[in-house]
Amino acid sequence: MPAVTCPSCSEAEDLAGTRRPDGSLAITCHACGTVWERHGERRCRLCGSADLRYTPRPLWERGRGEQRTPAGEIPAYACWSCGGTDVTSANPTPPSHQE
Repeated sequence: MPAVTCPSCSEAEDLAGTRRPDGSLAITCHACGTVWERHGERRCRLCGSADLRYTPRPLWERGRGEQRTPAGEIPAYACWSCGGTDVTSANPTPPSHQE
């Protein structure tokens, strides 16, 4: 059984998702046009823990010369359990084991 199906027409293939700043997912069914929001519990992609803390990263844009100006923030989460950072992204960063 597919992980996600349209609640209106049961389509499982012709779907597209857009990540929102709050972490939810807006899913659009291209077969019937239904749009719905999917909330899921955030989990660490490194260890599977749900014990996460919100740690937004700054988003910078290039200004004049070498200057950079703040342009907002990128939502990110760190894991209390394993110490990884940006653990809900496609490329989570494992903790550094510096002693």
